[in-house]
Amino acid sequence: PGPSVSDTLKRQGDALAGQARPVAEVSAVAADKKPAGPHGAYDPHAALSAESMIKVALQHRSEGRVTLAMQSIDEAAARYPQDAEVLSVRGSLYLEQGQITPALEDFEASLGLRPDDARTLVNRSQAYRQFGRDTEAMADLDRAVVLEPDLLPARFNRGVMFQEQERYEEALADFEHCVAVDPHAPAPYFNRAAAHDALGDREAAVADLNRFIEIADDEEWKQAANDILRAWRDQAAEAGADGAAGQGADAPAGSE
Repeated sequence: PGPSVSDTLKRQGDALAGQARPVAEVSAVAADKKPAGPHGAYDPHAALSAESMIKVALQHRSEGRVTLAMQSIDEAAARYPQDAEVLSVRGSLYLEQGQITPALEDFEASLGLRPDDARTLVNRSQAYRQFGRDTEAMADLDRAVVLEPDLLPARFNRGVMFQEQERYEEALADFEHCVAVDPHAPAPYFNRAAAHDALGDREAAVADLNRFIEIADDEEWKQAANDILRAWRDQAAEAGADGAAGQGADAPAGSE
C-alpha cells in the first residue's frame, strides 16, 4: 500500500505545546530605584513582581540564555513559592530541557494551586507521556479541551494521542478543529494528512501535505512531506502500469 504519513510522523506536539507560556518583553526597573538584596547588595530583581520575574526568565530563554533563565525562574520560585504561574513556567523550562521529574513536580504543584489552568494541564500531559502514563496524559488533555475548546496545544496533542492509538476519526476531528481555529498553523495539516491517509482518503491527504509545504518554515519537515508525496506519485504510477499490463495480458489472442 505504499508509505503512510504516519510512518514518518515524529510527534509535532512539542512545537505547539512544549512552551505554553508567552515570551514577553522585560519591564525595566527605574534607574533611580536600586532595591537591596542580601547584605545590602544591589539586587536588580528585588522589587520585581512574580509576573516581571517570569518575563525576565522568558526573555533570557528567548535569547538562548538557558542557564540565566533557570536562575531567574528559580529565584522567582524562591520568592513566590505559592505562585502557580511561576511554578508552571519553571516546569515548562524543565520540560524543554528534558528534565521530566522536576517538570512534573512543578506542574503538580501549580495545578494544586490553580487546578483549572488548561495550559499547565497540557504541559503536565507531556510530562506524563514521557513516563508512559498515557491514561493520565489523555485525562489532562480531555480536561484542557473542556476548559478551553479552542486551545491548539490541547486539541493537537490529543489528536496525536488518538492517532497513535489508531483512533483516526477522533484524531481527524481534533485536527479539523485546529485548522478551523488557526488556518495558518502548519503542524495540524501534516497530522490531518496522516489521519486522512489512514482513513483511505489519499486525495485529502495530498491536499493537506501540499498546504503544509506552502506554509511551513521547517525545511526538514517540508522535505519529509515532499518525500511522502513523491512516494505516493511513484506508487500511483506503478499501480497504473501494473493495471495496464494486466489488461494487456487478458486481451483475446489475435485481437488488435
